[in-house]
Amino acid sequence: MKRMSSDATHSKSLDAHNAIGLRKTSLLLLSAFLFSFSGYAQDTVEPSLNTEELELTSWLDSQEGNMLEMLERITNINSGSLNKQGVNELASIFSEELQQLGFSLSTLPGEVIEMPSCPGSDYNIDVADHILASKSGSGAKLLLMGHLDTVFPPDSPFQKFSREGDTMYGPGVSDMKGGLVVMLYALKALNENGELEDKSITVLLNSDEEIGSLTSRKYLEEQATMHDWGLVYESSGNNRLTRERKGLGQARFVVHGRASHAGGAHKQGRSAIKELAYKIVQIENMTDYETGVTVNVGVVSGGEARNTIAPCAEALIDLRYPEAQQGIDAIAQFEEIFGSVFSYPVDSGEITTQSWTNLHRPAKIATPESDYLLNKTIAIGRLLGQELGVSDSGGGTDGSLTQAVGLPTLDSLGSDGSGAHSNREQGRVSSLVERAKLSAVLIRRLAAE
Repeated sequence: MKRMSSDATHSKSLDAHNAIGLRKTSLLLLSAFLFSFSGYAQDTVEPSLNTEELELTSWLDSQEGNMLEMLERITNINSGSLNKQGVNELASIFSEELQQLGFSLSTLPGEVIEMPSCPGSDYNIDVADHILASKSGSGAKLLLMGHLDTVFPPDSPFQKFSREGDTMYGPGVSDMKGGLVVMLYALKALNENGELEDKSITVLLNSDEEIGSLTSRKYLEEQATMHDWGLVYESSGNNRLTRERKGLGQARFVVHGRASHAGGAHKQGRSAIKELAYKIVQIENMTDYETGVTVNVGVVSGGEARNTIAPCAEALIDLRYPEAQQGIDAIAQFEEIFGSVFSYPVDSGEITTQSWTNLHRPAKIATPESDYLLNKTIAIGRLLGQELGVSDSGGGTDGSLTQAVGLPTLDSLGSDGSGAHSNREQGRVSSLVERAKLSAVLIRRLAAE
């Protein structure tokens, strides 16, 4: 298979992948032809399910109870990105499960990410280790990805799994603990049918996806160059697969001023909160819906007391952008704003700003190969009675990282759900088995190409 990547450094020649087969090559050429004219085609036809695939799906029909039991167990373990103990507990559970399926396990070290902070706030991030499970075999090499962390800290009131009929609720049921269960049971189905042993599959479970995969990015990109297809188990939303995604960036800035008494020495003070407010207005005004660039100052804090001119204030920024240059331009604008003083005379030298910026996810742009993978998945879904739509998203995933370095990646294979990142997060119970069936057949067919 020839990887149609914009990054030639990570391309592989056709000769290195002769085992992929003539059938796939011809389909890729057709996909590229249609892509060049219409941008997107949805006319892939897949052969009917064979006996082995019917056995896979039949076994999964009997597993809903087990899948739901596991999902409840892991949902009730808080694994907020900064809760290292909880993330490690989840990593241990999945490590044991994957070892039982014959995978070799290794640990990829997390790191401490140092951030500028006001005195006493200490925003440094201690990231838990990541899990890499692998097994060698024949055929195409598949990289399966998922994240162990959620956005909910240990003190969040939203902590427990619950169910009402075909709807389940809880932190991570769709983003993406439901997806982790789907991935695991797809592999279990293949193992149960004696079809896992001869396949070349790597599973990478990271612990920092919700904070931008800041320490796992290098591992994801490294593994991407060693595989043929990438599968990510983010939620499939309301029966929809994601084709393209915006790029993501983030920034943190800390304004330092000068404390003084708010009554007796107000004029001598230099309020960091006042300067922060001016900067926030400038930053928020960067949002441009026509170009697709959005900026959100999502967290602010600062000050010491009501009657003290604030000596320090800080904020976190979220950035979304459709095209790479827009992200670069936005970071340049951030730095200009951080370097300016809006609330006091510039030459006073008493207002300073520290900053940290990171374009942590490139935009995910569709390619002929990623469209081939998307359309193949939709076609298999139809064979299973699943009608899957297609959408684009402003949210980022690790699939954006792997596709950017040349790995065709589908990043929405998890269970259905909505309300992610809120106490309204929910998922459809019956989608657990549905998506596990979809993945089991998809993995089987991709590995054979």
